[in-house]
Amino acid sequence: MKAFLCALSVFILLSCIVTVNAIYVQRKTDNLADTIDALPQNASEQDIDRIREKWEALEPTINYSVSHGETDQITDALAELEAYRGTEETEKYHAARQRLLDLMHRLSKSEGFSFDNIF
Repeated sequence: MKAFLCALSVFILLSCIVTVNAIYVQRKTDNLADTIDALPQNASEQDIDRIREKWEALEPTINYSVSHGETDQITDALAELEAYRGTEETEKYHAARQRLLDLMHRLSKSEGFSFDNIF
């Protein structure tokens, strides 16, 4: 009986940790996606630097539960957005912005609770 209670306690503790992590990652990535979505047509260096700062603060924490491949894709997309920031190539800037936004939404969805993620 003691072994069962110990196993149940560990299961409940791990379930709580997974739930808190999923909620944290989903909220932070949604917040970052909203910031990216609110970028103006001609984003200034400060706008994108603010996104970079938020991502660099968030990345070490979510690397514990998210594959490095996904976080590397987001880092690369952010670097691409920074590269097209001050250029005349607005189509590439918007494509880079949309790619970064899509990656953020995909990360948020993959870490959230849904029927698809459970089964």
